[in-house]
Amino acid sequence: MFDNIKAVGFDLDGTFLNTHVDYAAIDMADKDACARHGIPFDELVFTTDKRLRRPIYDWLEAHGRADEFPAIGKEIDRRLTEIELEFVHEARPFPNSIECVKELKARGLKVGLLTRGSGEYGNTALSGAGIRESFDAVVGRDYADYDDAKPSPKAMYYFADELGVEPSEILYLGDNRTDYYSAKDAGATFVGVLSGSMTREAWLKEDPKMILVQYAGDVISLF
Repeated sequence: MFDNIKAVGFDLDGTFLNTHVDYAAIDMADKDACARHGIPFDELVFTTDKRLRRPIYDWLEAHGRADEFPAIGKEIDRRLTEIELEFVHEARPFPNSIECVKELKARGLKVGLLTRGSGEYGNTALSGAGIRESFDAVVGRDYADYDDAKPSPKAMYYFADELGVEPSEILYLGDNRTDYYSAKDAGATFVGVLSGSMTREAWLKEDPKMILVQYAGDVISLF
């Protein structure tokens, strides 16, 4: 079914691991940073659900403060990682997550993690599950520019580079639209899981031809 596939990639939260993340605090990280630096967050115009940082930069540039942007970005990143790591010890693999990675590797496929979490968070979570050494690549939002993270297809391009394959040679599993659009727009094959935020009905509304599995570990049944 997937003769051209050379690598399988996983999202982290809600897909490969069942995690506990304070998303309310995540949502406040950039707002709080703007407040600390006198940036009127409520006046900024964000056009996507996953807020980009470009509006923050544009405001700073318009007010002669563009040189502050790199430090503010790092400040937000530190806070995001701090929140992600707070409960990382509670992360648990979904059924067959560990087993499927071993089977995929045995079949000669590369395996990687592409997450909107930080690289440190991804590596720590996989290490806690005892599976990090089996992953050929871990790519987080801090791999490149923040605005290139999922749902941008650039994230999938970076992921492919790390795996040493083309995006079209990746089968990627995720639990939300962010995962889907990053894969789809880069030309990767996407499989939706039902262990996270999306129901079967919601997935099929997004794409009537969506390939679905209950858990990421069920991907083995597709080969």
